[in-house]
Amino acid sequence: MILIHSYLKLRSGKCGVYSKSLTRYQGNIQPKFMGKRSQNLQNLLSSFVRVAIATNVFAFISLNLPHQSNIAWAKNLDTTQTSSRFLFIDLQNHWSRKFVEGLLSNQALSNLLVTPDSLNQFQPDRSITRAELANLLEIAFANRNASKITTRLNDPATKAEALVAIASQLNLNSKAYKTPQTYLLSMYRDALKIPDYAIPAIATITQQGLVTNYPDPRILAPTNAITKGELAVLLYQALAYQKKLPAMGSPYTINPNRQLWDRELMQVTRLEVSISKRKVTAFHGEIALKTYPVAVGKEGWGTPIGNHRVLQTIEYPAWQNPFTGDVIPSKDPENPLGDRWIGFWTDGKDWSGFHGTPNRASVGQAASHGCIRMYNEDVRELFSQVTVGTIVRVSP
Repeated sequence: MILIHSYLKLRSGKCGVYSKSLTRYQGNIQPKFMGKRSQNLQNLLSSFVRVAIATNVFAFISLNLPHQSNIAWAKNLDTTQTSSRFLFIDLQNHWSRKFVEGLLSNQALSNLLVTPDSLNQFQPDRSITRAELANLLEIAFANRNASKITTRLNDPATKAEALVAIASQLNLNSKAYKTPQTYLLSMYRDALKIPDYAIPAIATITQQGLVTNYPDPRILAPTNAITKGELAVLLYQALAYQKKLPAMGSPYTINPNRQLWDRELMQVTRLEVSISKRKVTAFHGEIALKTYPVAVGKEGWGTPIGNHRVLQTIEYPAWQNPFTGDVIPSKDPENPLGDRWIGFWTDGKDWSGFHGTPNRASVGQAASHGCIRMYNEDVRELFSQVTVGTIVRVSP
């Protein structure tokens, strides 16, 4: 049908030129040349057919070109729509953007993180509740063996709580690091703010390179409410750790192998003892190096309050009973001083100082006769870092 239409169009258009020429040619032809004329007519008709076919092909291509262009445009539109699928106004210049967009490729997580009434806003700086944290962890990991968040669901989740929960979801061994607090003190400037329950897990997840802190990687802010953007980054990195998402770097991710200082080379310049908290913190200048649990003087035998200095250090001290005068020699497993002594106060007769103990259960209690008891491994470590003259401050 297209062929016939094209041929008729050709006859009424350009074909008229050829018809006029043909008439003029026929007027001049002699009868004896009729055979040749018939042959020429056949050739001319063949030319008409060839032109018609060519026109038909051209028309077919022309008719289909807009369709192909529409397909290409539709594909481009679809690509544009896909790239702008997560076009949130408040996320365009946000530090967490690429992690958020990567995380939202998971439809289930996207349904939780993006609400229908969001009006193109992700709200990356909004705090996350414990209930929201629990739901996101369940969708992201579905780890039946991990501990669940079931209490205070309407309270904001802290960053420490989120890190502990994610470490649990990843089945990280929080006991793998022998001295977690020491490690954290070498990684974060505010490590002393990390709650005791969270120290092992945060040390482990930090060691895996999964912690990102904005704007300063060295400030963890563990007790602050975690924001939606911060949690999205942590979830992305945890899923990348499980090989469920491609790994992605950030200048705000803590380098687990780059410590603030070489702790082995730092001398303790001050010890601060808190009687009420039953702790002693070692400082180098204003840098807190480590905090240790201690036992302090019981009622009637209070540990001396005030500013003191280390007066003597003894490795493997002997102990004399202040009531009977009996002596327990050094290295005796029953020696109440353990194997290290750091004396910082004396009235000329009695002494007070840091020492080890065979009674580990007493650490953390008000149980001594005025001295400060420590775990043997802790006092050994402290002993190697103090000298005679190191400041000792004891506060209530």
